[in-house]
Amino acid sequence: MPTSPDPDADAARAWLLSAEGSAALQAAGSAPRDADPVRAATALRRARPDLSPAQVTAVQEQVSLRALARDRYGLPAEGLLLTRDGLEQATRPVVARYRADLLSASGVRRVLDLTAGLGFDAAAFAAAGITVIAVERDPAVADFCRVNVPEATVITADATDPVVLRDLLYALAQTDAVFVDPARRDPGAARDVRTARARPERDPERWSPPWSFVEHLGHPRVAAKVSPSFRPPAGWPAVWSSVHRTVVECSAYSWPVFATPRRAVVHGPTGTLTLDAVDTELPVAPALGAWLVEVDPAIEAARVTTALRSFVPGLARVDPESTWLCCDVEPTPGLDGLARSFHVTTELAGSRTDMRRELRRRSIERLTVKSRDAASEPRQVLRDLGCTEGPGAVLILTRRDGRSISLLAEPAPPQST
Repeated sequence: MPTSPDPDADAARAWLLSAEGSAALQAAGSAPRDADPVRAATALRRARPDLSPAQVTAVQEQVSLRALARDRYGLPAEGLLLTRDGLEQATRPVVARYRADLLSASGVRRVLDLTAGLGFDAAAFAAAGITVIAVERDPAVADFCRVNVPEATVITADATDPVVLRDLLYALAQTDAVFVDPARRDPGAARDVRTARARPERDPERWSPPWSFVEHLGHPRVAAKVSPSFRPPAGWPAVWSSVHRTVVECSAYSWPVFATPRRAVVHGPTGTLTLDAVDTELPVAPALGAWLVEVDPAIEAARVTTALRSFVPGLARVDPESTWLCCDVEPTPGLDGLARSFHVTTELAGSRTDMRRELRRRSIERLTVKSRDAASEPRQVLRDLGCTEGPGAVLILTRRDGRSISLLAEPAPPQST
């Protein structure tokens, strides 16, 4: 995470660490959250004519990043010093807390965080009562980390330097843990047009540091935050975590922090639910059941869907290439939070024109399209069918017996235990 080549910007970033910079940030942060950025900058310049343009820009950038941290990532951003690249790498607080609690429960009392960044994971470790040694190679980011996590000992160094790494590992006990969060987004690479975020690097050997560095650290307890699409090697138990039905990360461990090789952790509005792998695989249903089940994506990513059979006897896959499950009876309330259920009304056969005619016959004008198993873009499907997006009927595009099928369904009403 290199520093800016602009000396004025570097000086302004350092100024943010001063009492004067902190006061300017506090004053700017008191403005309404929906204030126009241009007007807010103008107001700051009028209130503080002594500030340089670079200092005003630095303050406004922090105000903007704190708003982004709150709104997109759910981070408690007050008092934090942030960078855009560091924020894109940030761990969701609920996920960081779960990992820290997992390490604490396994007996870890000290963590060496080799890729501290802005300190989000280090803060979670410290909150769990774990002593943290945080290493960050960028001096400016390390300074921000010291502000964000005053409980941690922050070292400015490159942990991939063999001499530095040797000294850091030498000071650890066998029951301590090493944590690594390889950077998977190159700040200088092309950015996603829709989100403006740097695109993720999918090759583990192009991460910074690469997976081979993580795997061969030579310490008995190594924990790593990796991409959800990554499959850790044998002997590395892994947790796939979702937040509000979006898979946000996989974390892998070099020692048995829990009894099974894979676990899904679902963080939702009602709390945190876990599901561990079982030995058997779900069969493919001999006939399509009356109910379809859409599992949380973390459960699918962790390949622990078979464990759902304890809630729904007879649960089976719709097709080997489908993420959907099916059953003949309405799923029990115990499935709530782990999956969503839909009652199949009918299969819509024929062309899009035929499907459109059938929807009109049924007086269906609003539709939700679920196309995880298909290449179709939901908005285009809605246009083709002459429908608008909305609650009510659901069109599920999936596969059965090796062919594409379109199923009209109704969501199950919320159940209470």
